[in-house]
Amino acid sequence: MTIGLDPKSANDLAAFAASTPLVRLEAGLLDYLSEDRDLPQQWTRKSQIDICVLDFDADRNRARITAEKIHAALPDIALFAVSKDSQPDLIIQAMRYGCSEYLLKPLSNDQLLQSIARVAARKKESQTSGRLIVLLGAKGGAGVTIIATHLGAILAKTYKRRTLLIDIHPSMGDAELYLGLIKYQYSFRDLAENADRLDREFLQSFVLHHRSGLDLLPAPAFSQSVRHVSLENIGATLDFLRYCYDILLVDCPPGMSEETQQAIRRADQVCVVAVPEVATLRNVARCLDHLVRLNCPRENVGVVINRWTKRHSITDEQIEEAIRAPILWKLPNQYFEVIRIINDGDPSSHSGDSELSRSFHGLARYLASGPEAKKDAPKASRGLLGLFGADAALGRR
Repeated sequence: MTIGLDPKSANDLAAFAASTPLVRLEAGLLDYLSEDRDLPQQWTRKSQIDICVLDFDADRNRARITAEKIHAALPDIALFAVSKDSQPDLIIQAMRYGCSEYLLKPLSNDQLLQSIARVAARKKESQTSGRLIVLLGAKGGAGVTIIATHLGAILAKTYKRRTLLIDIHPSMGDAELYLGLIKYQYSFRDLAENADRLDREFLQSFVLHHRSGLDLLPAPAFSQSVRHVSLENIGATLDFLRYCYDILLVDCPPGMSEETQQAIRRADQVCVVAVPEVATLRNVARCLDHLVRLNCPRENVGVVINRWTKRHSITDEQIEEAIRAPILWKLPNQYFEVIRIINDGDPSSHSGDSELSRSFHGLARYLASGPEAKKDAPKASRGLLGLFGADAALGRR
């Protein structure tokens, strides 16, 4: 559909539609919407309209109101801004109002074809969705980031999964440091600020590529650089990224920030990471209770005990009693091996036969397998116990 197009642009668009079998002009408004005027009811049928072409020249303020109303009411419709003005700040403004394309007058067939092709590509990307796995620390220092980087590198290199690690710490995360990717310009929050412009080509200018095959969207470098990003943009960006990768690993800060909750609501698996000490285990129990309040399915939540040892003063039975849930996985305490891996910057290169390496590969295999892992798991699966009794058939050590 079109809104507010000048006669010349309307004729150009009509000629383009007449020469392109897959494009049909459904409807048109000569005037913009206003604060007290909404879209005609028949236009709100999403199945009828894929693209709205909106002229920004006659009245930019009313064009803004129109774009914002359409974007809010019909977020699946692609908005094309049309203007004779190519000033960068005006293009950015149109994107902020909800437009995904900015076309310059006079309209050309090449411009229209390229823009429509990008819309079609984004719709195709939305047909498949990867697994989103949240890694959440019950307390600071539990080792979430080192676990996330290990799993990401193994999933990418060994299991050949297209894997993206997202560090959603508000600032100064460590994921890029642990992967040896210390020179970067953009963060996940920078990408989320541009949620309306997302496509695969745009994404590639933001992600860092690790030699294992793992991609990374780091946290902002400094707290003063953090700008507010709407929760809608955070959620929309996570949704888009699921269509670009087989597996998303989300490295979350301790606690239940609103950004973390956006990730949890979309998660296929939530791993609560803890170490075997009293204060952390208390937080695990609280965290599990909060996940229930967020309506996170119990079968999708697991507790990972990091730095586990057989001779620890707190036994497995005491841990499970304290958290009122079974342990999903145990990662052994091998401090010096972890430090060597961090210093090397490539977790995937340490594929020796150590207990820690075997445990990381086992957890990666479990996460890569998804729902099939529980169904096919052996009854005496070492280190793997179901949560909330969902997998009692797996047995207990």
